[in-house]
Amino acid sequence: MLNLAVIGDIHSNHVALETCIRHALDRNVDEFLFIGDYISDCPYPQKTMQIIYEMKKRHICHFIRGNREDYMLNHSKNPEERWTYSSASGNLLYTYENLTNQDFDFFESMDIQGIYHKEGYPAFRYCHGSLTRSNELLFPDEENTKKIMSNLDVDLLVAGHTHIQDRSMYGNKKLIHPGSVGIPWYHDGKTQYMILHGTEHGWEEEFFRLSYDVDTVIKEFETSGLSGKAHYWSKLNIHALKTGDDYTTPCLQLAMKLCKEAEGNVTWPDIDEKYWEEAAEHFGIL
Repeated sequence: MLNLAVIGDIHSNHVALETCIRHALDRNVDEFLFIGDYISDCPYPQKTMQIIYEMKKRHICHFIRGNREDYMLNHSKNPEERWTYSSASGNLLYTYENLTNQDFDFFESMDIQGIYHKEGYPAFRYCHGSLTRSNELLFPDEENTKKIMSNLDVDLLVAGHTHIQDRSMYGNKKLIHPGSVGIPWYHDGKTQYMILHGTEHGWEEEFFRLSYDVDTVIKEFETSGLSGKAHYWSKLNIHALKTGDDYTTPCLQLAMKLCKEAEGNVTWPDIDEKYWEEAAEHFGIL
């Protein structure tokens, strides 16, 4: 039997990442599969990247990039794109400014999808969003998911990006989401990852949800300066870390709606903080 740890959606949460890696090593996993979104949303992305580079040296690892890495690469190639220190884009700008040339080269070297081949085991495909777009969401029973699974040339697809730990069947084909290491949804915000147990007959998933030192991560929002550079976005992520309830997207949408109603138009990232405050209060974040 081959045991493969699947780790995704870290979002700079180096404390949760270390917890999942230790747990996997204690279970004598043979290899690691990292499926993207290594950085952004939590503080100190450089700490997460250092762990990734150490894992690459010491263990058999497979890597693809996610939409957050694509955001960073696209920004580096489009200097006219304007990010500001604000709740709309401050988290992205903070992350970008804490990355190195080594990080950008690493992101550039990865694809957004891959296929796992090993003699004696069935091949399977893996991606962050989908096989063609790093930011596509493959929620169960959605039409885009059904179409992708019907055209899949293997029996298993492993995907990230949804931050939800689940499995679903489409005939004899299986879609698995391992959950999010860094900002998991539901289950009281416990960090999530998966081990795939492989035999010649196929792959069986084992999900894990682990407690970790959330308080240390929350403190780092202040010590890193991230809270001051992306105030309400940080509050939203801290809330998600504590509870597993993520309101980042609906809060952004409401802040943009309030801005448009008051000012006649809205252009991201130019959303005044007063609209963010009103939106955050609406969702009970304050």
